[in-house]
Amino acid sequence: MSQSAGIEIVVVGMAALVQAVVDCGLEYAASRQTLTTEDGAKHTVDLVVHDEHGATVGVQLDAKTQAAKFIAKDCHGTKGKALAGRIAQRYATSRAIEELRQKGYQLVKEEKQRDGSVKLVASRWK
Repeated sequence: MSQSAGIEIVVVGMAALVQAVVDCGLEYAASRQTLTTEDGAKHTVDLVVHDEHGATVGVQLDAKTQAAKFIAKDCHGTKGKALAGRIAQRYATSRAIEELRQKGYQLVKEEKQRDGSVKLVASRWK
């Protein structure tokens, strides 16, 4: 049986998010700092991530919920959005794999699709 799902992600916790950044092979600075976007707005962020294409994304943690918000330095451009999407996708994939393992499943295959999505195949013997 095959199943597909669309998932909306709420990132909770800095450690797992930093691990997703490392898994993507990205450079980051994990210190509270001010990120100034191209439109001149200033945002206090807890993590700044850079990629090989020059995109920069700040991650702002909500003090109450610890949920993360991605802020792209290029505001309306696509580089920052793409970088935030890569990080969120890696985070979601890691979380899904961890949840599957906790429920007794074994990851058989992780496959990147043409459209950029990730296909996970897991099995469990009873």
